[in-house]
Amino acid sequence: MHVGHPGYSLYALLRVGAVTVALVWAGFHPDPAIRRTLYPLLLLFAFYSAGLYILLYRMPRQMNRLFAGATVVDLLGVTVFIYQTGGESNNLFYLAYILLVAARSVQFGFCGGLMTAIAAITLFFSVTLPSHSYWGDLFLQGSILLVTAFVVGSLADRMRQTHRELERKVDELTALTEVTRTVNSSIELPQVLPAVLELSATVMKVDACAVHILDEQGSLQAVASQGFPALEQERLPVEQCFMGKAIRTGAPVLYYVDQQAGDVCEPFFRAQGFACALSAPLSNSSRTMGVLTVFAVEPNVFAYDDIELICLLATQVGNAIENATLYKKQKDLYLAVVQAFVAAIDAKDSYTRGHSEYVHRYVRRIAARMNVPDDQLERIATAALLHDIGKIGVNSNILRKPGALNDEEYAEIKMHVTIGEQIISQVTDFRDLAPIVAAHHEWYNGKGYPEGLAGEAIPLGARIIAVADAFEAMTANRVYRRAMSRERALAEINRCSGVQFDPAVVEVFLQLAEEGKLDEPIEAIESIVRERVGA
Repeated sequence: MHVGHPGYSLYALLRVGAVTVALVWAGFHPDPAIRRTLYPLLLLFAFYSAGLYILLYRMPRQMNRLFAGATVVDLLGVTVFIYQTGGESNNLFYLAYILLVAARSVQFGFCGGLMTAIAAITLFFSVTLPSHSYWGDLFLQGSILLVTAFVVGSLADRMRQTHRELERKVDELTALTEVTRTVNSSIELPQVLPAVLELSATVMKVDACAVHILDEQGSLQAVASQGFPALEQERLPVEQCFMGKAIRTGAPVLYYVDQQAGDVCEPFFRAQGFACALSAPLSNSSRTMGVLTVFAVEPNVFAYDDIELICLLATQVGNAIENATLYKKQKDLYLAVVQAFVAAIDAKDSYTRGHSEYVHRYVRRIAARMNVPDDQLERIATAALLHDIGKIGVNSNILRKPGALNDEEYAEIKMHVTIGEQIISQVTDFRDLAPIVAAHHEWYNGKGYPEGLAGEAIPLGARIIAVADAFEAMTANRVYRRAMSRERALAEINRCSGVQFDPAVVEVFLQLAEEGKLDEPIEAIESIVRERVGA
């Protein structure tokens, strides 16, 4: 109990009240001799109380010891008051014993209150027996002190236990909330599982924990662990491992090394010093996919509440794995769509095969150097792969024409950005890329097409793609001209800075070119696309 604790003020108020009541009682006592005797004692008690609370304020870490010492002094003080006022069993100062026993029972629990009650009975009897008091009165008064210690102390102990249980429940709820937030914050297992395991170990107060997934061979493979490295590389047979029982039964399983010998995990437990473990299945609507297991060095540390808690945690981990599985399927579908689009572009204009992949690679490097956030960078890079998808709707003869285009042909070529925007808009996952695809031929000075957008009105992704697209087109052979030299293309990009291109993008692009970052080898289409989607 610290100085600011409500109990501290209560004890101070109790002492002030006791001194005040005693002074009033003494002031109205008809015997002048008793008044003369009590006044100095009460004054001494007041100074003692003030000194005690100064010590409590100066030494808060010694509070329990100071209160224990004060209990002894208080008991002796009350005994002196009883002795000085006649030492009768019906002495009103006996009530102070009851207050002391109750106060100490609240502070120290049943045991502390019982010890205080026994001391009070002993002292009270020592000053009342010589006056030949009635034994029935003494027995009743002693019983009252013992009952007070029992009732108040038991209630105090129960309240402390309830408080601890509530604190634990709050901790568990907080941890579960944090686990839920962590699970929902990402769908990448390498980021989610370590954080969830750390929270699980903390809230369950265990020494290690791990998540094992059931593989196609019927073995358990650790996908994340904390505090138990010996199990990380092991494939555990389901039929020979206690974790397998959790999978087979669909219920939590307790394992004790000394009571369940012969388990395949036993050597690892003994080598690491673990005595017991608690494992819960990770399930979804159709199957059990693995187990969440916590390990402890001390035996018999798991209670019923721990079983309930690990089941809740296992549910969250199972949700994380299920979300990751669904996300992977979505990514695979996404990859297939991107590959189909890229293949369609190449089939339409085989002479520019690979153009989109080079643009994609340049765009990734430019966006990364410009510190574009990862999620936005990935979307811009995907738009770079698909920026020419609208050429599917352009006449092949125009795309492959070896000479200069006339006005009608050039107008049809310019339509590819609008066609691309319309195609991209039909795919839900790509809908946010449509404005980038539509604007990659806009000029920074507003003289581009199709809308004549200028400056910051052009999406950042489109401004980045414009530079990469122009550089790749100039440095590659086309049906109507030979490739331009790298130096000349870079000079042209620089010349058009602030006119056709965003100066900030040009500056970054030229830095990358000078550092040789644009000259790294380009892999096959599938490899580049897989890099984009993280497959």
